[in-house]
Amino acid sequence: MKSPPPATLVPAERKRSRTFLITIIAAASLVGVGVLSGDPGVLGNLALIGVMAVVLPLFIHKYAQYARVRSMEDQFPGFVRDLGDSRRSGMSFSESIKIASRSNYGKLTEEIQLMHAKLSWGVPFARVLDLFAQRVKQSKIITEAVTIIKESYLSGGDIAATLDAIARDILMLKEAEAERGSMVKQHVMIMYGVFFMFVGISIMIILVMVPMISTQPQTLGGGGAAGGFSFSDPCEGFPFFPCNAFSLVGLFLGVPPGIANYYVALFFFVVVIQGIFTGLIAGQLGENSIVAGGKHSLIMAFAGIGIFLFISKAGFIPLG
Repeated sequence: MKSPPPATLVPAERKRSRTFLITIIAAASLVGVGVLSGDPGVLGNLALIGVMAVVLPLFIHKYAQYARVRSMEDQFPGFVRDLGDSRRSGMSFSESIKIASRSNYGKLTEEIQLMHAKLSWGVPFARVLDLFAQRVKQSKIITEAVTIIKESYLSGGDIAATLDAIARDILMLKEAEAERGSMVKQHVMIMYGVFFMFVGISIMIILVMVPMISTQPQTLGGGGAAGGFSFSDPCEGFPFFPCNAFSLVGLFLGVPPGIANYYVALFFFVVVIQGIFTGLIAGQLGENSIVAGGKHSLIMAFAGIGIFLFISKAGFIPLG
């Protein structure tokens, strides 16, 4: 009697929902601890940690899926070529996949073993291909190749030659993609340089401009003072967005309310937003993927936050 096929993997959507639920509970717990502490500074820091606790696991999960699909794409041409060789020697598809399931194709091996298990239980080959395409639907290359293999199988003909052509075309696409990646890598590095230059300019503006503004006469209404200009805190008496967010940044960086906090928080948000969108563009440019861009976004955004936190704790930020 045949043993039952191995248990299928938990669907990605279910994993993502479970991860999201756990991170939401963790973030809510951190915010609850901050509220119970009664310290606005602790609340601000725990709220930021809570946001990171939600964003980071979801991104890591998504990026792990992306890396898995990319690894499968790298191994897929070898699998298709071996399948063609087996077919050329007279084996059926079921026998060919059984042989392939004993080889090592990296991340693709688990999928091949699952295909073999379904075929051994009498599932039609065309249906097995459909199920496989469903599981790897994130990969346009593999899904299109599977569609061609299925049509070739159903229509008959020299399917071994078709498999060889598919493997050859995928290799050519991957080589062209690798060449493109090496050509644009320098542009990605330039984007990193531009971002960190922007961070440096922002910090220099804060170090120079904030003390100058803080030493000028201040008014609540923004009216002029006799003999010169006067400055006021734009968030004075305005507890709504974005001023409430600026207050949280001030608590996080240890900057007291006032003009200094307004400009420090303003440049802090500008740097974080710049890092997020510059990273997304870098990922789309370098790897043709927004998910890959999330990696660059996290690096840039957290680098900006870390730089602001460092100069704050080192006492370089003027406090007004």
